[in-house]
Amino acid sequence: MDYDQGSLQLTNALKGFHGKFKKMYGQMALRLDDATYLTTGGNKPLSDITEDYYELCDIKSGDLGEIFRKRQDINAIVFGCSYDSVEASESAEDIPVSLEDMAMISGATLKIIPDASPANILSAMDESGVCLIRGIGLIAACDNLKKTVAAVQLAEKQCEAVNHGLILGGTKALSPEYAAVSRNSFLNDYTKRNEDDSVAFVGFDEDEFALRNQLIEYGKDLVRKDLSYGSWGNLSVKLNDDEMLITPSSMDYFEIKIEDIVRVNIHTLEYGDQRMPSSEAPMHAAIYEKFSDASAIIHTHSNAISVFAACHAGFAIEEPSLKELIGDVLLTRPAPAGSDELAHVVCETLSDTHACVIPNHGALFYGPSLDVVFAIAEAVEMRARNLLHFN
Repeated sequence: MDYDQGSLQLTNALKGFHGKFKKMYGQMALRLDDATYLTTGGNKPLSDITEDYYELCDIKSGDLGEIFRKRQDINAIVFGCSYDSVEASESAEDIPVSLEDMAMISGATLKIIPDASPANILSAMDESGVCLIRGIGLIAACDNLKKTVAAVQLAEKQCEAVNHGLILGGTKALSPEYAAVSRNSFLNDYTKRNEDDSVAFVGFDEDEFALRNQLIEYGKDLVRKDLSYGSWGNLSVKLNDDEMLITPSSMDYFEIKIEDIVRVNIHTLEYGDQRMPSSEAPMHAAIYEKFSDASAIIHTHSNAISVFAACHAGFAIEEPSLKELIGDVLLTRPAPAGSDELAHVVCETLSDTHACVIPNHGALFYGPSLDVVFAIAEAVEMRARNLLHFN
């Protein structure tokens, strides 16, 4: 990778830290080759860093260079410092993970190391892609920049759950066994889905083309507006009485093309020679089968909602027009992600509302169209932020 290619990757990655609600200070580094790496320089608000701050460094220099030299599988490093990460890092013990997306990256615990020495960082990275540094913040190191940025954002979300979850009585940790299964599935299955550069074209008419394009654009907004990170979360629309369109599994929302959207049979879940659909396709299909007023579904992993998910709590909607539209945000019973059981418990809960919190997971919303459901998801996240006293 040359300087221009690395610079473009860093610039695109920094867009994920737009500082909509909170500023995270930090630094990024990207391996260019065996001799050099590119860094964003000193500790600045990540949302404010521009190419003017980029520095080309010899891989034989600095603590970051030492990490790159000693671990050929690490190609990107992101350091982040925020109020919540520093506060959580002061815990006497490693933090039990209470969010499934975090467990995919770190397993059952978010490790806390005593300082930012390369030796301690490298030791932590033997078991996870991210850890906390006591009194300083967090650091992630993975094989690519997108995964590293997502790891930092998920760890920040876990820290928010620990801090703000005290209002709700504290988080409910995933069992070590379930967390291990989640991480193993992420490493050996999830990240390997839909790896082909292209997919066979499936014919569709003008109306379906428009719906596919809507899914792509709202998927991007899901990330832009902090309703999800990386490739987590999913969106779908009902195409007709027998079929739905849903986002593909494990694909970056900014890389999904028209042909990558998956047409799935609602009754059989068959999708033929297309991309693999989201693992939550059974849940989406079950909702469309049960609720005649469901035409669009959005599943989010947003920050404040995730605190409620981590603490196994729902909440009331007080704003009259929103309450009339969706009801209260109710908590489902726990169930494994992507399972038929989860589809069942979500439908069970949605009999009394149009929005629910899934324990240790995220939230789900359904309604008459993508624009309406997206607006609901945003409004509910803001309600959750206010209840939890987010700044």
